[in-house]
Amino acid sequence: MDGWGIGYFKKDRARVEKSAEGAYVAGRVHDSFQRLARVVKSRIILCHVRLRTSGPVDECNAHPFVLPFIGHDWLFVHNGKAPAVESYQTSSAPIEDAHSDSARAFEYLRDQLCSRLQKSPAALPALFEALCQSTAALINEYPGNYNYLLTNGLVVFAFTNHRQFMLLKGSRKLEGGLMLTTLERGLSDENWVRVAKSTSRQGLLLMISGADIIFQQAI
Repeated sequence: MDGWGIGYFKKDRARVEKSAEGAYVAGRVHDSFQRLARVVKSRIILCHVRLRTSGPVDECNAHPFVLPFIGHDWLFVHNGKAPAVESYQTSSAPIEDAHSDSARAFEYLRDQLCSRLQKSPAALPALFEALCQSTAALINEYPGNYNYLLTNGLVVFAFTNHRQFMLLKGSRKLEGGLMLTTLERGLSDENWVRVAKSTSRQGLLLMISGADIIFQQAI
């Protein structure tokens, strides 16, 4: 498609490798994608294959994006279509050279979280509630189809208002881990489970720690 990226953490710092080239072209997996997928080791890994809805096809607009705030490096990936948010202008540091709804949505959530938490680390319930409020504000102010993953290297937040989350755990291949995707058929022939869709018009937010969903709320 229109680029790919793999984000992970090493010594509590976010690391990203990404490209504007296709992850899979003419029956062949991209060499760098395949190499990194085989060797990367991290408690949390975000992988993204981009299908462009805004912004040019270049490495700057490939995901994940990285921003440092409230005591951590954060990784963000997004699939969806939310042209309204492209007009958002952050008063803090922007994501350099990225011009897409995804980049602006990440900046908006960063700014909202920093405002609600006064730029200081928070306990997990407070962080989850702040992100619930921030995501609701994002959708109210800039309506659109949002489907994002956000992580600080300790926990993963997953939100969607237009896709179906599929979850795999208990697989020997995962060695006790958990895998989450929005591909409705899953990523393998194993027993993927549908995460119940939200009855709310605004969507469903999950917080994942280790191999467990520890918070789940319709917003």
